[in-house]
Amino acid sequence: MKVDPELEQAIKRAPQALVSVIVHVQGAPAQYVGPVESLGLSVARTFRLTNTLAVRGAAFCVLQLADRPWVIKIESDRQITTQR
Repeated sequence: MKVDPELEQAIKRAPQALVSVIVHVQGAPAQYVGPVESLGLSVARTFRLTNTLAVRGAAFCVLQLADRPWVIKIESDRQITTQR
């Protein structure tokens, strides 16, 4: 399953909601900015080292993105903290 189950449930409950997600892709993420934006989503940032894109837009568009063969995984964009 490409979409995190918790995220998928949230999308199904509110398909029009704005969501922020991290999209894991095959290869260089910059090559997928156009295809992602063509679905009505916006790319906030690409991360070359991890082959990911930070994407924001309507939840139902995220499910459409999951159908693309170059998408490996989609998860919620969450704040990451480190311990000191």
